[in-house]
Amino acid sequence: MKKRAWVSLVLALILGLSTLSTIVMAEDTVKIGGIGVLSGPYAVYGLAVQKGVNLYIEELNAAGGINGKKVEVLWEDTRGEANDGVLAFNKLVQNDKVVGIIGPVLTGVTRAVAEYAADENIPMITPSATAYDITTDRANVFRTCFLDPFQAVQMARYAKDEGLTKVGVIYDNGTEYSKGLYEAFVQECAAVGIEVVATESAAYGDVDFKSQLTNLKNTAPEAVFLPYYGAEAALMLTQANDIGFETRFLGADGIADVVDSIGNKQLLTKMTYSDHFSTQADSQMAKDFVAAFQAKYDEEPSVSFSATGYDAAVVLCDALAKAGPEMKFEDTIAAIKATDVEGVSGKITFDDHNDPIKSAFIMTFDENGNKLFVKMQNP
Repeated sequence: MKKRAWVSLVLALILGLSTLSTIVMAEDTVKIGGIGVLSGPYAVYGLAVQKGVNLYIEELNAAGGINGKKVEVLWEDTRGEANDGVLAFNKLVQNDKVVGIIGPVLTGVTRAVAEYAADENIPMITPSATAYDITTDRANVFRTCFLDPFQAVQMARYAKDEGLTKVGVIYDNGTEYSKGLYEAFVQECAAVGIEVVATESAAYGDVDFKSQLTNLKNTAPEAVFLPYYGAEAALMLTQANDIGFETRFLGADGIADVVDSIGNKQLLTKMTYSDHFSTQADSQMAKDFVAAFQAKYDEEPSVSFSATGYDAAVVLCDALAKAGPEMKFEDTIAAIKATDVEGVSGKITFDDHNDPIKSAFIMTFDENGNKLFVKMQNP
């Protein structure tokens, strides 16, 4: 018996006990599953996705829904755990009978759920899982974010465009996200003629990076690549300043939430990173999105996954509308594959690997921690 089938059987027994208390949605409602990390240390990413998705669904319903039917997103919290993601998936598919999945958010959870989604052949779009293999050999699994290798390559090319000739790297050897970015960045540096003068690594959970930063300082790099999330990057920027290490820092999309983690916001002016969206994007759709997000949540969409979450909902709902009244999985998948829509993060089409063909937003910060758009780095 397949692993997915065994979990489904257990869930069916559990969920059957609560059937009488389950709220049954009206037949004229289209049910979509939302899976994300909505609590815990990485909830900033899941909540950003949720807000973007919910905003689009609210706008869609106000405009008449999908072929006259209202859309309901049923959210499940993974807490960042793969097992919780699988349980959430099975509940949504087996019990709630959703017609498609948006999420999960974190790469590890998404990889686990994607295996089950492929088994069911249900349409699934992750707004934020950036590892290459997520969509490999899974015709039903898509994403609206770019990949880790893509953004690492774009940052290496940005460094080349800036005239940098030698860089250093420090990465987390216990995190797939960090290792993947590191490997792709170093490879592209070699391809474009940038010398990597020093490479340092740290263990997952480390908070003291002064030893690694001192080693990097001694090689005098013109910039240091930090493939980390914001909390760890904030520690490194602070500790680099403490030891008098004056250099530029480069990062990827994980840097987006660094602002709330660092005390000395002026240090952020040393950081440049790639992201999936900028609130300063000049397309009308992007401007409308930012305005609507502010009106609904009383804040800017500071984490770019709000935009890719919104776009995931755009793509899925557009495909569901084209799939016809029955919304068969295979018809929806075919419609997603043929997507050619304008999203808030740019025009979206998909390549043969079910990855979006899109540009990276190169970003930095001012001395108060406000994000500043630098340029579009095109593939």
